[in-house]
Amino acid sequence: MILLINLFKKYRALFLALAVAVIIFLLTWMNFQYVKDNPGGYDFYTNWHATRNYFFEGINPYSEQNRLDVQNLVYGRAALTNEDQFRFSIPLYGMLLYSPFALISNFIMARAIWMSFLEIALFVILFLSIKLTWWKINRSLLIPLIIFSFLGLHGIITLLNGGLIIPITLIALALLYAIQNKQDEATGLLLALMTIFPIPVGLFGVLILIRLGVNRRFKAIWWMLGCLGLLIGFSIALIPEWILQFLVNLINAFKELNPGSPGSVLVSRWGAVGNRFSIIISVIVGLLLLFEWWQAAKAGDQRFLWAALLTLALGTWSGIKVSPLDYVLLYPGLIMGFALLYERWKNRSTGTILLTLALLFLSNWAIYLLTMSADFKPGISSYLFIPLPFTVIGLLYWSKWWVKKSNSVELESTMIELKRP
Repeated sequence: MILLINLFKKYRALFLALAVAVIIFLLTWMNFQYVKDNPGGYDFYTNWHATRNYFFEGINPYSEQNRLDVQNLVYGRAALTNEDQFRFSIPLYGMLLYSPFALISNFIMARAIWMSFLEIALFVILFLSIKLTWWKINRSLLIPLIIFSFLGLHGIITLLNGGLIIPITLIALALLYAIQNKQDEATGLLLALMTIFPIPVGLFGVLILIRLGVNRRFKAIWWMLGCLGLLIGFSIALIPEWILQFLVNLINAFKELNPGSPGSVLVSRWGAVGNRFSIIISVIVGLLLLFEWWQAAKAGDQRFLWAALLTLALGTWSGIKVSPLDYVLLYPGLIMGFALLYERWKNRSTGTILLTLALLFLSNWAIYLLTMSADFKPGISSYLFIPLPFTVIGLLYWSKWWVKKSNSVELESTMIELKRP
């Protein structure tokens, strides 16, 4: 026994690497067993197929042919105007993310490995969110939080569809971590990579640039411009006209997203009256964001983190089209709301957090299942715009005073340290 313990201490890194490899293998095997009997993953298939077509056939990923290939797989025919068109609507350099998977010719295997990647990324999102918010979470809350994240509507649908929102959420969190730790090179690189899926994180990116500019961290901005310039330049070398083609596909995909935003739902139901309400909501959200950004630009780390995660939540009601199924993006904000609640109430908050998780879990699934069509085809109900965004916004605003107080204490402690001889 002592010999085994000594061997483990000596080769700890090797044993841990082997353990991780075994876990990934088992995870991929389980995913493969699922996907071989269950079709789906069409969000992943769209980009995987486009990348393979370009690498091995030289077919432009933005072309009509590429789009029809995906539609024929999904529908067995060309898509109707009211159906998902499956456009390749990411920048050309977004193929870098799919390149390792495009080397796998078997879609089922590629999808299984992609699912494993998303599951690991989602776990890292939870870990980073807890770390960034300084939450000393106990087991009685950690396990329900993991269950909610993976089996809740937004998590499991994204895993099954193979969407990009999990990697982009991970990049956004890594970006906040890099800013917090003054890692300007990493900050610039991550800002550039975040443009792979720009619409859901556009407002968040604006706040990041304001923060960097106000704090004169120009090195990070130059790194972003440099990395983005290399990515765009390399893409132009491959397909000179890709930028125009990308914008056309992006705009069309943006128009086709339904329901795209709470405002678009109001317009479709109430016409001109709904349009006026939509404008009012967008103006209110815009003014709120400008006010919070102004307050957070030079504030402490916790106050800025609060504003950044609030921006992701309020962005869903700003008028920018974001699918309700992409609300994994709001998980970090939910965790920060819980962390601040726990910081204030300690163990007394456990029941409230568990009840909130249960209500969110049940309400989102109930909305999704109860709005299925008669032939049991799931749709995206506009009611999904309400539960998670409102919960995150409510929790963050409820704790705003606590965040400001924490930053005041932090600033006061820093001033005392500076005054000491």
